[in-house]
Amino acid sequence: MSFNSQRETIGENINVEFIFPIHEIDSFNGEELKVYIEGIIGEVNSVVINFADITYLNSSGLRELIQLFKVLKEKDKALIFSNVSDDIYKIFVHTNLNRLFTIVSDDNEARAKLLK
Repeated sequence: MSFNSQRETIGENINVEFIFPIHEIDSFNGEELKVYIEGIIGEVNSVVINFADITYLNSSGLRELIQLFKVLKEKDKALIFSNVSDDIYKIFVHTNLNRLFTIVSDDNEARAKLLK
């Protein structure tokens, strides 16, 4: 598995899956991530992907993230990205995906956003 995960309940009943990808998001890792999230989608309200250890993101990885966003949106689930490095954030800005994705500074800000 190219990521680690941890489930947490915040507030009274918001089940959140925190996902920690390792090193990169490309077509292979992105697909693996999408399959995992599709398998747990009925058990959680939201997914937070922590980018702290991501050093590489290519166009195939962006495609997988967009597909993941669509899958979660169809089920009325939130997707939040946290701890995005400046280099990865620039990719989101240059592709205008910073307008599509919710990007916060860290997991605590993600928790606070989900509690609103």
